[in-house]
Amino acid sequence: MNHTHKPFIAVLLMAILSLFTQFAAAQSVVVSQCQGQCPIYQSADAARNSKLLIHHVYAAGLNSQTGLADWVAYRMTKEAVGLASLLSRSWQPDRLVEIPDELEIIESTAAQVSLASISQSDNPYSGISPPTQQHENRARFAPITSFANTPYWADLNNLTNMVPMPPLLRLGAWLRLEQSLNTLLSLEDELYVITGPLFLITGALSANSAAAGFNPAAYFKVVVDKSGYAAFVFREDLEQSAAYCDQRSPLDQIEQMSGLILLPGIKNNQSSSLQAKLSCH
Repeated sequence: MNHTHKPFIAVLLMAILSLFTQFAAAQSVVVSQCQGQCPIYQSADAARNSKLLIHHVYAAGLNSQTGLADWVAYRMTKEAVGLASLLSRSWQPDRLVEIPDELEIIESTAAQVSLASISQSDNPYSGISPPTQQHENRARFAPITSFANTPYWADLNNLTNMVPMPPLLRLGAWLRLEQSLNTLLSLEDELYVITGPLFLITGALSANSAAAGFNPAAYFKVVVDKSGYAAFVFREDLEQSAAYCDQRSPLDQIEQMSGLILLPGIKNNQSSSLQAKLSCH
């Protein structure tokens, strides 16, 4: 090779590498559980203090300071729904939490809990199983019944799919909406759900702050089908007899309270058709 060509080749290779690096950094990731694009944090600090976890049946945005998921997204199909009465309900550490990011893991300044140690520390949402007597005060964001007919149902026992919830709500309106969604799949090819905790009902949530404590003041659930979405907010003190249809809420209010853009890049309108299918007239 002519030595005079070496500098040119070196410059060319550097240019190609630079273009490839820029392309790789700019590429988007499509997540099937999120209908393509997952929720986006409105706060840059909250985004930096979060970690995206993608499992076979759900995806979650984990808050590094509270140890709770800020949101959980999952895709429902009628083939996946099954009986869960005989399936194990034992909580387990999320193995993905222990996998470090490519960048340095950010440690909490409030709770002093790093993402890598959430499943090993002694905080109540860590890898140590909660006391038996407290199991009735915890719920799954994504229910086992919706995925009991898949080989991945055990992932729903991950602590990243767990949230503290009063029994009256867990066994009341929250459960009845889950059951209605399972039933609705006889008419729908698929449904998408985004759910999570709300720590403040009257103001915007600072998602990177643990000042509100670990007990949510409410919980949101947004259901999406081809016609649009139906959104719900459940107060933590809701009576067991309360109807889930009475808990419908505007999406923009949920986004303000959660500090999230829940349906980025998707042009979905509030669907009267979907609400009617859920018997919400």
